[in-house]
Amino acid sequence: MTNYADALINMANSQMGYAEVNGSSKFGEWYGQNVVKKPGYKDAAWCDMFVSWAAHQTGQAQDVGQFSYTPEHAQWFKDQGAWGTTPMPGAVVFFDWGHSKNISAIDHVGLVKKVVNDHTIQTIEGNISNKVVTKVRTDDTIVGYGYPEKVREKDQAKEKTVNLAAKKAAAETALSATTVKQVKSADVNGMLTGTPELVTAKQPVAETTQSMTAQKVNPDDVSGMLTGTPEPLAAGALLLPVALGLAAAKKSGALKKLISHWVACGKR
Repeated sequence: MTNYADALINMANSQMGYAEVNGSSKFGEWYGQNVVKKPGYKDAAWCDMFVSWAAHQTGQAQDVGQFSYTPEHAQWFKDQGAWGTTPMPGAVVFFDWGHSKNISAIDHVGLVKKVVNDHTIQTIEGNISNKVVTKVRTDDTIVGYGYPEKVREKDQAKEKTVNLAAKKAAAETALSATTVKQVKSADVNGMLTGTPELVTAKQPVAETTQSMTAQKVNPDDVSGMLTGTPEPLAAGALLLPVALGLAAAKKSGALKKLISHWVACGKR
């Protein structure tokens, strides 16, 4: 027997001897006010509302279910995969006084307090002669059992799956953010440490010229420049300032004076 089963049985057993008053029960009143929040349950049959009350008091409402109609309660267990025919302490037991095995024919419900043998159980039941009582029941009237423990295990497994999925999603998000950060950091570091594609484009003209000067020069080119036979490109570069100067002198009239001066000097 689990601690959950112990708690449920002890809570139900604490109500032993309780009797309804003038056709009304505190369990029906509680159910109407707290579960369905509607009137009309105070005077209703309360065997299932008694089980619901005990479950709620022990924090097991989600495992046991909160019902007032016994066939609906039994079907809920079956839908949860928590329905069977094997008795165990703390299980919810469903009865049909007509001796059928049909969920739709269920008349009554209680809690298994003790398993006497394979065919006999001791129960705690509400609304038997308008009271909470303990009974010894045989399986000829038992339709089946609902197992709160199986509902709990299913919910825990589902919660674990959800938590794992949430952790995986969080890890993927964190990894993505870290990757983006590393890429941005690499871009910045590349600019600072001289990635060729980025730094070369940003070098000043002076640095570029200095870099070109530092390159290996063909000896023939140097020799040509010193002996007055420069390469065509070098000659063009040397003559460009002269051409520009002559053009400016012509525009200002100074060229004519300069030529006259050269002619006069030549006659001397």
